[in-house]
Amino acid sequence: MTNVRPQYLVALSGGADSVCLLLTLLEKGEVGAAAHCNFHLRGDESDRDEEFVRQLCLQRGVKLFVKHFDTQAEAEKTGESIEMAARRLRYEWFNAMIRDLGFDAVAVGHHQEDNAETLLLNLLRGTGLQGLAGMQRMSRKQGFAIYRPLLEWTKADILQYLDKAAQTYVTDSTNADTHYRRNKLRHEVLPLLQTINPQIIRTLNQMAKNLTEANDIYQSSVHDMATQCGLTNVAQHKRYKQIGYAALRQHRFAHAILRELLMPYAFSDAQVRDALSMGVGGVIENEQGYVTRSEDLLIFGPVPRTIKAETIFQSKSECLCSENIIGGSLSIINRLVTYNKDLSLKCARNEIKIDADAVCGQLTLRPVAEGDRFTPFGMKGGSQLLSDYMTNHHFTRLDKRLAMVLADERGIVWLIGERCDERLRVTENTRKVLHFVVHNIG
Repeated sequence: MTNVRPQYLVALSGGADSVCLLLTLLEKGEVGAAAHCNFHLRGDESDRDEEFVRQLCLQRGVKLFVKHFDTQAEAEKTGESIEMAARRLRYEWFNAMIRDLGFDAVAVGHHQEDNAETLLLNLLRGTGLQGLAGMQRMSRKQGFAIYRPLLEWTKADILQYLDKAAQTYVTDSTNADTHYRRNKLRHEVLPLLQTINPQIIRTLNQMAKNLTEANDIYQSSVHDMATQCGLTNVAQHKRYKQIGYAALRQHRFAHAILRELLMPYAFSDAQVRDALSMGVGGVIENEQGYVTRSEDLLIFGPVPRTIKAETIFQSKSECLCSENIIGGSLSIINRLVTYNKDLSLKCARNEIKIDADAVCGQLTLRPVAEGDRFTPFGMKGGSQLLSDYMTNHHFTRLDKRLAMVLADERGIVWLIGERCDERLRVTENTRKVLHFVVHNIG
């Protein structure tokens, strides 16, 4: 029986670490493709890196995917730092590539020095066992696997390997800028620590290994306690979780439980304490995470990012049967069928059946806008503000942030997951029925 080797998407910047990563995985036959991000933050140097990567992949026979980002504009739009915006854009793209192309994981070139720097950064920010356990050879981020095969290598090992292979690489000039915390640690703090302990890199990596098993035991206990407090996934927003507020508050280890649950989103200890005492409707948000309270639930997860408006189809002639993927996370399928009395009009929450001839012009999926009104299916005598409808139906703050509508040129057709507008109801005079089904896919 033939062993099938894993196929990785190699994150290839063109620097020494990622080039070494590519070559070592090529030796094992484990390169599915390479991925290069051009963030357009270093002018000609960014384009130089891209050209180097293109030539390297051409020489080595590696399929390459390149993605261009206007990182500065993205950061200004979202209010994130440049570094945070670049990190998010990179991993969102990797996530889409893994999902669409079926690679086993994204391979990255982290090594022992990177791990030591990460551990110290976590320590400076304040961290628990998970932060002190450092990087793992295989971990998960945003639902996909990250593989670090060079985690046992030192930077010297990498440079020696490339020298023996006579393989060139590029150098990012910003790596020398000590205004960045990681660079300051690399160029100033770690060399100072090495005067006290010449083996500090090895020592920190060994400590991280020792704490990994302890952290596994701790995390298992935290998860059991959180489950006892009602920890579950939010059904309609699967990237978010919820936990019983009263049960958590009464638990002996409430702060430790919530701190660990919020750890992936970089909340501070002070923010964790604030979350434990927030009132109904309260919100705490940072660049990575979001936590809010409903009547008896704390709901938390990544910062809600609404999907941009997107036209589903321009006219009814286009709507026979199609699927649109919106924002990489939402699938909306529409089918046009002939109406007859035997056609079931029963629908789940994620679908509607409407009179196709009642649709006016193009159909667009978009976030709820201020002042949006509709006449909910079954309601007689006038319209209602969507904001009032959502409040009356106990939408949480998160629900309202993520609410989407399907709209035509006359107004709201459907508040996704809720009711359609009364003007589009199927009647005995209906000839064609337009059936929509929406699925979260990311």
